Amino acid sequence: MDTSGIVNQDFLSRLNLQQPHGLKQVTGGDINLAYSFYANGQHHYFLKVQPNQDRHFFDLEVASLRALGQEVAVPAVVKQGECKGAGYLLLEWVNQGSGDQADLGRAVAQLHRAHAQQFGFDCDQKTDLVPKDNHWQDSWAEFFIKQRLEPMMVAARNRGFWLTQRGDHFENLKAAIRQDDHVQAVQPSLLHGDLWAGNYLFDETGQPLLIDPVAFYGDREFDIAVSTVFPGFGSAFYQAYQESYPLAPGYEERLRWYAFYYLLMHYVRFGDIYAPRLNQLLISF
Repeated sequence: MDTSGIVNQDFLSRLNLQQPHGLKQVTGGDINLAYSFYANGQHHYFLKVQPNQDRHFFDLEVASLRALGQEVAVPAVVKQGECKGAGYLLLEWVNQGSGDQADLGRAVAQLHRAHAQQFGFDCDQKTDLVPKDNHWQDSWAEFFIKQRLEPMMVAARNRGFWLTQRGDHFENLKAAIRQDDHVQAVQPSLLHGDLWAGNYLFDETGQPLLIDPVAFYGDREFDIAVSTVFPGFGSAFYQAYQESYPLAPGYEERLRWYAFYYLLMHYVRFGDIYAPRLNQLLISF
């Protein structure tokens, strides 16, 4: 719910669109305020707003949408900016329909076939509660440990003393990552970065679209692991992905590393509801 009172007709009037109307708050995730409205006749838009941030708050999402859009379908970016002390991102509205999980699996495989020479991305996100440091790195192990796992564990330990007491398990995890043969040979793939079931949809034609990306180049098993943490991806998704771009042997164990990071991030952002599941996974390392 928008308790800020920021987004209203006056806000829309500052976006330089013709006759904006029909403002309605909609579901848009747990981080941003989200709205539907019409302008320029009956053109439909999706507006994301983050109070008390400048126009750069959405830089990583815009860069991610543009990178992913070279490989798969994503919502079109209209503009980003700052209005009344809030950062905003304006996207084309997507009318939703139903589609085939196998098509989604093939789309994600297509995304992962886009490669880079290093691990990272050209844009960071430093103003979010869980910042993303994407500076380029030659080693996947060092990128994942130094720029993902360790900063998140520091933030998580500030929330729960029990994590400090699990230090040996965390050190075991880092050692396993550094010593793994697959990790040494990973080819950097373009990742969605937050591939849970709330971040895909099908349009009216049944085409899958990826939404709300936080892209970087990394081990493609990271995206697959994230997809398993919460329900929403069917067996047809995984079968089609494997047929299109098979995962390397031993991936089941490595998925646990990336699922741990994703649960750690949720613990930092949302609190103790994730502690039991996070603890169970951590003590298994």
